[in-house]
Amino acid sequence: MDFSDGAIEATAGPKALFFHAAWCPQCRTLDEDLRAEGAPDGLTVFKVDYDARTDLRQKYGVTLQTTVVFVDDAGELISSSVLYDDPSVASLAAAVP
Repeated sequence: MDFSDGAIEATAGPKALFFHAAWCPQCRTLDEDLRAEGAPDGLTVFKVDYDARTDLRQKYGVTLQTTVVFVDDAGELISSSVLYDDPSVASLAAAVP
């Protein structure tokens, strides 16, 4: 699901921000895998435009596309993981806190 302001607070359950860039082959691979397999059970994944949302990149300390940031209901950082070397749903599932 594409990220929009207010989406974190409006969504119940575990959630992650997937920092995606259209020009990034690993991002496209993870995006295709998510579309084919779906997110891990109960996890809502928001696709964040890596280039456009510098505010979110700064807030969460994201310096590389394919970073997935797990947040609580208030949007506070729980943990993050860079899936650049293995952009797959399996590696996403392994990173869930």
